Amino acid sequence: MQVDGWVGVAEVIFLFGLSWEGIQMRKYKLFKGVCLVTAMITLPASQAVMAEGEVTWDISGWINEGMTYWDDGDDSNVNQLSDNGTTLGSRITLSGGYKPPETNLDAGFEVIIEPLSGVQNFAGGGSVTPLLFANQDNIDTFNGGDIGLLSSNVHIGGPWGKVTVGLQSMPTDNIAVLADPSGTIWSGISPVFRGNGFFIRGIGAGASNTTWGEFLQCLTTPGLGIGMDCNGVYRNGLRYDLPVFGDLSAAVGYSNDNIYDIALKYDTNFGNFKTMLHGGYAHNSNGGSNVGGDKSQIFQVQGGVLHSETGLFGVLTYQYEKANSAASGSGDDTDAYYVKAGIKKRWFDFGDTSLYGEFGYYKDQYGAGNVDGISGSDVQRIGVSAVQEFGDRLRIYAKFENLSLNVDGNATAKAIYDDADDLNTITTAVTFFF
Repeated sequence: MQVDGWVGVAEVIFLFGLSWEGIQMRKYKLFKGVCLVTAMITLPASQAVMAEGEVTWDISGWINEGMTYWDDGDDSNVNQLSDNGTTLGSRITLSGGYKPPETNLDAGFEVIIEPLSGVQNFAGGGSVTPLLFANQDNIDTFNGGDIGLLSSNVHIGGPWGKVTVGLQSMPTDNIAVLADPSGTIWSGISPVFRGNGFFIRGIGAGASNTTWGEFLQCLTTPGLGIGMDCNGVYRNGLRYDLPVFGDLSAAVGYSNDNIYDIALKYDTNFGNFKTMLHGGYAHNSNGGSNVGGDKSQIFQVQGGVLHSETGLFGVLTYQYEKANSAASGSGDDTDAYYVKAGIKKRWFDFGDTSLYGEFGYYKDQYGAGNVDGISGSDVQRIGVSAVQEFGDRLRIYAKFENLSLNVDGNATAKAIYDDADDLNTITTAVTFFF
């Protein structure tokens, strides 16, 4: 293009202006896209103070990434992944609130997405199946990772309580997890996430149950092989939280496929003892399908205590599940126990240090009836962990876990499963909160 004096200069400025406007428009569209993606990938936000008629919103969450060394008795390797399962691995939440004018109501919303790494089937002849139970809907997969929608809901509340509708955490979700005053749930909880998808080595040819998760089958949520917190998935439904009465809170819920649940939580301080007691019951009218049943029930209770002066703490969890009209000889009546005990002290100026041990016992969760002549099973879990906090935003932990299997049954069952190898994992991970 030839520039002829001021006319040419004006043409250049005009054309440049059009180009700049195009650039700005593309930047605006890109910014909108980034904002939309950010809005889609978010976690439960902190409570914000808002004036009547004002809309508030927040982005918060945590990223939890680690390295896991595993030895299944036949092979060993190191893999990088988001640690310790869905809802604790990594999550980002966009949430907001609104006080409608001239009312005493509170309204709000929540959208949670989990960006998880390492959920693919690792290479090496299929020696390892996924470490995580991926129960969320995938909206993208890349580089062996997974992005899943965990929650999308709205709520309206007032002096009468709060009603929430949408994809959400139902009342008995995390009943077997959160009553832990030590705050060490990122490194150790009652469900089995580390290794539940690994193949069991040393078992005989023709085995029907080939992974650890198949001996940790839930009845209330068929297909969920984590042993405890068996109604611990986000569901589409309706939840009502009653008004809080002192230290006691309660909630009831209904979710799709005729699942009803109720939960009670009591959190208080007795002198120097911080105590938490959570319990819940759920009824699934379509549950128990993995053992041929038409209905299932689950009862869970967890209690935790921490002594503020000594730092000693303990957690005890129990779960019972039963399926109605199940197949003969199936694991239709299961029990699970989990114990954690340790100490949490500020030995360093930059944050608290926690040291603890844990034991889990998951009984008769082998699933379908008459499989390989099995009449009973138990998976035992032993773990030890060290957690170092750096203020409120950062923690680093190391964890050793061992899973072992015992099977009762006829000669066929004994021949197949008696020589099952243990699974050992050593995990180091970091969690960043924002």
